[in-house]
Order: sequence, then structure tokens, then C-alpha cells
Amino acid sequence: MIKPEYMVILAQTDTTIGFLSKNPVIINQKKGAKESKPLLLEVPNLSYIPYRVPVKFRSMIRRAKKTSFILKNQASFRIVSDSYWHHTFLQYFGNAYSSSANPTKKDFDLDFALDKCDAVILDKRGLFPSQSSRIIKIGANRLIKIR
Repeated sequence: MIKPEYMVILAQTDTTIGFLSKNPVIINQKKGAKESKPLLLEVPNLSYIPYRVPVKFRSMIRRAKKTSFILKNQASFRIVSDSYWHHTFLQYFGNAYSSSANPTKKDFDLDFALDKCDAVILDKRGLFPSQSSRIIKIGANRLIKIR
């Protein structure tokens, strides 16, 4: 049996089909990306973020839907609150690193995703590719839209 911290889970996230794990290096290895590539941290609420978030942006971050944020230290996160199924999973699992379930720089391939994951979590939505989240970089005094 694989320890939970070394598992890669395939699931429908709040935005698209993704790999989830407690360990970002494992996801990068399975996708064929550089092990040092930073990944998005998905959390069920603001208290799970292990980074300092500027006070003046906290309210906006809490209310944001399908939006990822990058901090000054290049750490990225997304609070999942608008997808009942994924939010419930994260409340149980805690924070999880996330990446799209496709080979690096390629389109989604279900066979690849199923081959690389250790477990699949299906809810009533099933698995479907969808639009990626918006990305906003948080500066000391301003926000910069990346995507």
C-alpha cells in the first residue's frame, strides 16, 4: 500500500481534471516535469495557507472563485469554496498540491492520466476538461492579472 503522502490522486477539481498530492515532487515526476517546478496549493479555506498573505487582500482572496494567486515568494495557492465535491474532499484531505492531469506542455489524455495516478476519485460530475483558473499575482500594494 502506498503511503498517502506519496500518492497521486486523479480527480475533478473545481476547474479541470487534476493530479492531487501532498508531495509536489511526486506529481512533477509522474508528469515528466522538473522536480523543482512550483505547483499550486489547493486549500479549503484561508487558514490552511502556510504563507503570509497581505491583510489588505485577504477578503478579496476569500471571495474569489476559480482564481489562483501567486505571492511575492512565488508560492501559489487557490482557495476552493465554490465546488461542493472538491471542497469537501479538501476539508477531509487538508491542503493538496495540484497540477493539470496532462503531460507537460501537452493536451489532456485520459490514458496518460489513468496510467500515472495511484487512485481515482470520482463524484457525480465525472471527469471533464474545463477552463483553467484565473491567475493573479499579489504585490505589496497591487494585483497583477497573469491569466
